[in-house]
Amino acid sequence: MPLSPGDRAPPAVAAELSGRPAPLAPAGGRPRLLLFYRADCGASEVAGSVLPRFGAVPGLDVLAVSQDPAPAAAAFAADRGLGPPVRVVVDAEPFAASDAFRVRSTPTWVLLDGQGAVAAVAEGWSRDDANALAAAAARLCGASPVVVAPPDGPEPALRPG
Repeated sequence: MPLSPGDRAPPAVAAELSGRPAPLAPAGGRPRLLLFYRADCGASEVAGSVLPRFGAVPGLDVLAVSQDPAPAAAAFAADRGLGPPVRVVVDAEPFAASDAFRVRSTPTWVLLDGQGAVAAVAEGWSRDDANALAAAAARLCGASPVVVAPPDGPEPALRPG
């Protein structure tokens, strides 16, 4: 079972595409949204296409945590326009960061408050879950809610992985 709201973020580290270490816990008191994904997962494809829209929440750090090798993670990011403000990082095998966050399937979303406590978790792709995460992130950042997956948008309401 993944971490639950109220749990503390583990001291897990992934790697930037450049290879530099990338701690997953929030830094500087800013809330952080983590999306653990695999490039070959259909639900991750949908989640990845919506992820840049979370950048509309002022003050939110957004990290896409790939379980693929760096070249596949970079290609996935390029195909979905995952550039700033979204940072792509790699959790290489044996997936130590994913294990620390108790990720059991992709995609898995983890919203952390600025002090490193889990505020919300969602597994898979659901339009309602994505919008609920965006609303929770906005609350943590003291911002107005953002709809990241509108009902009339191109994303399905649900997508199995």
